[in-house]
Amino acid sequence: MTTVSPTRPVQWNLRGVSLMAFAHGASDLYSGIVPLVIFFDVTRAGLPAWCQGALAFGWYLTSSIAQPLVGAYSDRRGRWWFLPASVALTAVAVSLAPAAAALPSLGLSLGALFACIMVGGLGSAVMHPEAGRYSSVLGGSRRASAISIYQIGGQIGYGIGPLVAGALLARGGTGSLIAMSVPGIVAALAVAAVMPSFARSADRMTPRDTPRDAGDAQIDRIGVGLLVASTALRNLVGGAFAYYLPNLLTARGLSLTATGAIVTAYLMAAALGLYAGGATADRFGHARVAIAGLVASVPPLLLALSGHGAFAVAALLVGSVLLSVQNAPGVVLAQALMPRNLGTALGLMNRVGFGLGSLGVALVGFVVTRSGPDAALRLVSFVPLLAAATYYVVDRRIARAA
Repeated sequence: MTTVSPTRPVQWNLRGVSLMAFAHGASDLYSGIVPLVIFFDVTRAGLPAWCQGALAFGWYLTSSIAQPLVGAYSDRRGRWWFLPASVALTAVAVSLAPAAAALPSLGLSLGALFACIMVGGLGSAVMHPEAGRYSSVLGGSRRASAISIYQIGGQIGYGIGPLVAGALLARGGTGSLIAMSVPGIVAALAVAAVMPSFARSADRMTPRDTPRDAGDAQIDRIGVGLLVASTALRNLVGGAFAYYLPNLLTARGLSLTATGAIVTAYLMAAALGLYAGGATADRFGHARVAIAGLVASVPPLLLALSGHGAFAVAALLVGSVLLSVQNAPGVVLAQALMPRNLGTALGLMNRVGFGLGSLGVALVGFVVTRSGPDAALRLVSFVPLLAAATYYVVDRRIARAA
């Protein structure tokens, strides 16, 4: 199987990549908060589980529509301040979301909740292609490793989110909402203070010797479409577990705080898979590593649903690690197929792929309503096999083109 190399062997900028990971983590902290906020408000209102899926789709819908457009603009006329501004926007919007349930009218409450979630999704849509584009360029000759570090930052923030949300929602009050927004605002100010120098470094490292039209001609649209489909399938699995584990665990008698801790552990474990995928893909082949991780994730996910206690949690964490191995190799493959459109490629993978996957998460909500979370998540656990098949096809296409 093929291994993708960067356009030119450039020394990577670890400090710059680390800054992108920090910004990613600050923004995705609020992505991790969103599932618990939705569960909290929907449960308190006595609404069916499909409303959770609809609100989850609302979160991804904004970023799915906007992120490739933002990525295309960023590839041509991006500005460094897009990054800190987007982090601050997401922090404020998501932190206001729990207050929506306090409005007197249920319809008004749900409308305000939708608005907060979708505005927060817009901030996420701006952040991802910007930080991902800089990570890819600053990664130089170690692009998969750089992308994995960038993704690990986001995964850590995303994983901490449910724990933060569980603690703050249990307390309630205006003070909790203000406390929820503080990390994102402080992080945005910190990024704004140092971002200009790293933006200049990235501009110096960006290849400029390939005509744009020639780069556009290299795009394998079918291959890119298959990679987006694989990301959608992977996100369906990860999103379904993140959003519906609270249904399963609380039904088994766990408290909201304990549920938040387990969901946090599940999301945080993915950081190990992100690192493993980036560290091994540059050496053993991007498609090969992605396929191995996806296929191997199925048994532990099924074991997690069959078991109880510490064994089930351990299996769940192993499944999370293996499921995440494909993330960095997938982005690098997409960027290799769109060599002059790095931000657009990441936007397609992160938000079109994630948005389509979130539609699947919404549909899983109907299965949860009809058959329960256990049956729904068992069905979802087989989906990584389909994602692995798409990587195999893409790898064959790259090999024939080479």
